[in-house]
Amino acid sequence: MPRAFLLCLLASTAMAQIQPAPPAPASSVPRSTGSIEGAVADATSHAPLKKVRVTLTGSIASPLTAVTDTAGRFAFRELAAGGYWLGVWKPGYNPPQAIFDAAPQSTGFVLGDGEQKKDIEIALLPSSAISGRVVNEEGVPVRGCGVTAAEPAYEQNRRSLRGVGGGTATTDKGEYRITNLAPGRYYLLAQCQIALPAAHPLLPRGDPRTPHETYLPQFYGGGLDPATATRLTVVAGATIENVDFRMTRVPAFTLRGSIAGGNAEALANVVNVMLLPANRLLRSLVLWSTAADSQSRKFQIEPVIPGSYLLIAFNMHDGRVFSAERVVEVGATPPDPLEIALESGAELKGSVQFDSDDHTPLENAQISLAPIDGPYFTPQPSAQLDKDGAFALSGVLPGRWRLIVSVPGFVKSVSLAGEPVSPYRIQIGAGAAGPLRIVMGSKLADVRVEVAGAAADREISAVIFPEDSDRLGAGLERAGSAMGTGRIEFGAMPPGRYRVFAIDSPNPWPILQRPDWLKALESRSAAIDVPEGGRAGTTVETIPRDELIRALENPE
Repeated sequence: MPRAFLLCLLASTAMAQIQPAPPAPASSVPRSTGSIEGAVADATSHAPLKKVRVTLTGSIASPLTAVTDTAGRFAFRELAAGGYWLGVWKPGYNPPQAIFDAAPQSTGFVLGDGEQKKDIEIALLPSSAISGRVVNEEGVPVRGCGVTAAEPAYEQNRRSLRGVGGGTATTDKGEYRITNLAPGRYYLLAQCQIALPAAHPLLPRGDPRTPHETYLPQFYGGGLDPATATRLTVVAGATIENVDFRMTRVPAFTLRGSIAGGNAEALANVVNVMLLPANRLLRSLVLWSTAADSQSRKFQIEPVIPGSYLLIAFNMHDGRVFSAERVVEVGATPPDPLEIALESGAELKGSVQFDSDDHTPLENAQISLAPIDGPYFTPQPSAQLDKDGAFALSGVLPGRWRLIVSVPGFVKSVSLAGEPVSPYRIQIGAGAAGPLRIVMGSKLADVRVEVAGAAADREISAVIFPEDSDRLGAGLERAGSAMGTGRIEFGAMPPGRYRVFAIDSPNPWPILQRPDWLKALESRSAAIDVPEGGRAGTTVETIPRDELIRALENPE
C-alpha cells in the first residue's frame, strides 16, 4: 500500500472515531420562544438613536449584546422564562437609570414562558455641557487654565467637593468646554497654576528673590469660597454658554522646606509632600504635590498664593506609616524655609473577639483605622489578625479615627485602655498604647420591606440606612430592587435603628453616597428597629418623583 494512501486512511479512520453523535431531532429539543424587543430614543428630541449598545443579562448563561438599527430598534429572541435586565450605553448620553430622569424608567423585566415583550421604549438623556472663556484683567485670553465642574461628595462622612465631567483646559483663545455632564447643580472652578514675572529691580537671572505672580483660583460667581459661589443648574441635553472668568493676578511664592526625622526608617523611601487648603471643601480640587529629594530631603512647591494651608508629608516603610503635618500661613512676603519632621506614632495593640464560638476564622483578617479629620488619601494604619485575633497597629498618630474591621459580622463594642469608645469616632491621644479591645457579633438580622402599591410591571428600589449620622459611611447603608413584586429583602443586617424609604428609580446607589441626600429624605422614610439575630419588617410608600427631585436638588 503506498505510504500516502496509508496516511490518508489512518487520518480518515481517526476522524471517524471522533465524530460527534448526530443531533437529536429538533422536535425533541425544547426551544424557547420568548423575546424582548424595543427601541431607544433621545429623551429630549424623541428622535430614534442608532448604534446604541444594548446588553441583556439575567436568566441566560452569558450576557447578550445588540446594537440598535437606524430606527433605534433592538431585539433579543429565543429567551426562556425568567428575569432580565437591559443595559443601554451610547457616548454622549446618560444611562436610563439616572436619578434626575424626568420620568422613571425600568430596564428590568419578568418574562413568562413564551411571552413576547414588544414595543419597550427606552429614553436616554443626552449629556449636557458648560462652555465659556477665561481672560485676564485686560481681557486677554489665558491659555492652559483648568476649569472643573464640581459637586458635593463625602469621604468618611465628611463633606467635600469633587470634580465631575473630567474637567478641561483652556485653548489659545481662552475657551473651554466641559462635556458629559448629567443633569444637576454644579460649582465651576477655574485655576491657572502659572508663574508670571512680576515687576522687580534688576536681579541676576535665576535669583530666588525674583518675585512672581499667578492667577487667583476662583469659583464662578467670584472668590475661592464655595459658600459665596454661584451654582449652575444643568438640564439634559443643554449647553450653558458664556460662563466666563476674569482672572486676577496675585503675588506668588515658592514654599521651600526640608524633611527631618531621627529614625532612619522614616527617610528610607520616597517622602510625599502635599500642600492643601485649610478649607476642607477645596482639598480635592486645589492642591499642590511633590516629593522630597532623595539625597538632600529638600522640597519646593510653587506657585503658592497667600492663604492658610495644611502641609503634610508621609511615606510608608515595611508597613509602618510615617507622617507629619503643620499649618502654614503664607502672607504678602516670601515664606521662610521650613522643616517638617516625620513621626511614626504609637504602636496600638489589641484584639478582636467574637461573642460566640460560631464565627469565621480570624487569622489573616484585616483591621485598619481611617482618619476622620486628616486627608483621606494618606496611608492608613492597618494590620492582620493572628489566629487568636490579636493585632498591632503601627504608626497611629493622635487624632480621631474610624474603625474598619474586615470580618463577617458587626462591631458590637469597642474599648480603648478599658474605656468604652465608639467604633465610628475613636479619639486617640499621644502615645496611646491601648489595648484596643473589639467585640464582634455574629448574629445578623433579616429585614423585609413591603412597598405599598408597587406596580407589577415596574422596578422599584428601597434604601435602608442608619438613623445615627455617625454610622453613615460605615458600610451599613443598603439598597435593593424588586421587579414584579413590592417585596424587597435585606439580609445580614447589623442590629440598630434604621430608616427606610422607597423610590421608583432602579438606580438608588448615588443616593447612598450622599449623607446630605439621606438626611433630606429622612422625613419621607419610616423608622425600623432591627434586632440582633432576628427579623424585622416595615411597609413604605414610594416617594413621589417630584418630591424626590426637589429634595435632592436642595438638600441643605
